[in-house]
Formats: sequence, structure tokens, C-alpha cells
Amino acid sequence: MKSIFISIILITFVTYGFFGCTEGDQKEVMNVSFLEDEAMIRSLLNEYVEGWKAMDEARIMDLFEDNAMIQPNRLTPIQGKESMKDFWFPRDGSITIINKFDTEEISLNFRDSLAIMTYESYIDWNYQKDTTQFGMIQTGIVTNIYRKQKDDSWKVWRSMWSDILFTPK
Repeated sequence: MKSIFISIILITFVTYGFFGCTEGDQKEVMNVSFLEDEAMIRSLLNEYVEGWKAMDEARIMDLFEDNAMIQPNRLTPIQGKESMKDFWFPRDGSITIINKFDTEEISLNFRDSLAIMTYESYIDWNYQKDTTQFGMIQTGIVTNIYRKQKDDSWKVWRSMWSDILFTPK
């Protein structure tokens, strides 16, 4: 009887000690993981902005899932990387130059394997094709939904934006 009592105490102590430490360790791991995910999402936004400033098509498109969808202001949604590429980088001889692209984060939230970031954007750009030339300044609100991939990286799954100000230069 005494050995059963000692076994129960021992099992209780080991179980409590093991799971007590594990819970704290899990919280610490979860906090580190959460901070890493936040940093990755912010890094993706930075890569997106820098990709546009450099007009680096591959750099921009690599940030999106193959079945991603964008919803430009006042336009029909565009789904799939090839369609997005045709929209952003048409093979018609046109040239777009990004003069300035700034963002300011409004919010970043996580829901399971999704991250939802909303930010304000300011883009100053010029367009040229043949004899047509113009410039625009756009200020808007953008919401991106990022999805965690099987390899724990993140990619843009959905992106939509609304222009607050769309001014010809």
C-alpha cells in the first residue's frame, strides 16, 4: 500500500513538474513564434515595397501564392499570379516608374494560419507608353491577407486596396 501511495505521489510530482514546465516553455515558444511571424509579415511588406521601387517583377510576384487574388480599387478582382502579372506588368511596351512608395501600418492580426495586415500607402508613380505620359499620386488603405505555408513561410493570399486620394501630377 505504501508503495502505491509513493507511486501516486511520484507520478503526480513528475506529471505536474513536467507539464508545469512545458506550459511555461510552450508560452515562451508561442511568444517567440508569434514575434517571428510578426517580423516575417512586416518583412514581406517591406520586400513588396522595395520590389516595386526597383520594378522587380520576380521579386514582387514571388511574394504571392499561385492562386492569390488582388482587388484593385474600383476594378474586378484578379485571380492567379499570371493574371496579376498581366495586370501589373503588361507586355505592351509601357513603362511604369515608382518615384516614392511609403506605408504606415494600421493593424496586424493573426487568425490560425492567416495574418491580416492593414496599412496606409502613399505611391507616387509615372507611366509612359508611346506618346502617352502621365503621373499619379495615390494615397490609400490596403488590406493584405497572408497565409502560412507548409514550410512555415508566409505568402500573400489576398490583397485589396481603396484609394483615398488619386491625384494626377
